[in-house]
Amino acid sequence: MARQNGLLKIQGTIGGMTFYRTKDGDLVREKGGVSKERIATDPAFARTRENGQEFGSAGKTGKILRDSLRPMMLNASDKRITSRVTQLMYKMQKYDTASPRGQRSVSLALSGGQASAAKALLKGFNFNKNAVLGSVLYKAFEVDTLPGEVSIDGLVPINDIKTLIIRNISQNRDLVKSKKAQVSIRDQDKLLWRK
Repeated sequence: MARQNGLLKIQGTIGGMTFYRTKDGDLVREKGGVSKERIATDPAFARTRENGQEFGSAGKTGKILRDSLRPMMLNASDKRITSRVTQLMYKMQKYDTASPRGQRSVSLALSGGQASAAKALLKGFNFNKNAVLGSVLYKAFEVDTLPGEVSIDGLVPINDIKTLIIRNISQNRDLVKSKKAQVSIRDQDKLLWRK
């Protein structure tokens, strides 16, 4: 992919060249490739069709996950969460050994013979690459998935939680949330968040 370095920054297509802006800068690419009809019918593109079906399935499954966690992700996700979750789902569905290629699914991967390996991909996934939990929370924690509890023993919020600055869009100003106001301590130095 070529980069635009000139003074004039163009967006759009001119003479078979597409100019566009990304987080990585201004880029340009040449139009080309095989027609949609040929990919859909030519036997030489059977593997491409299979990959496309699996990628589409991974995208739909990723959307279900993102939608189910949306209330928690509103202020906690990064701008590339959609592509990162889709990539994770694509990797997970490869553990579906019961279905043929092109028809593999995440749900069968999580319930099949290699379910533990598929679930292991979820462990440690961060919904915000720019604020990894370990860089915000300086205390060890345990997750009990059955009741949906996270417990942190001996938490001292002033020492163990990084101060968060939350952008208040409606009032167009930053609010510094007090470490003590963010959490409530229960059960003698044990913090519980419930789903």
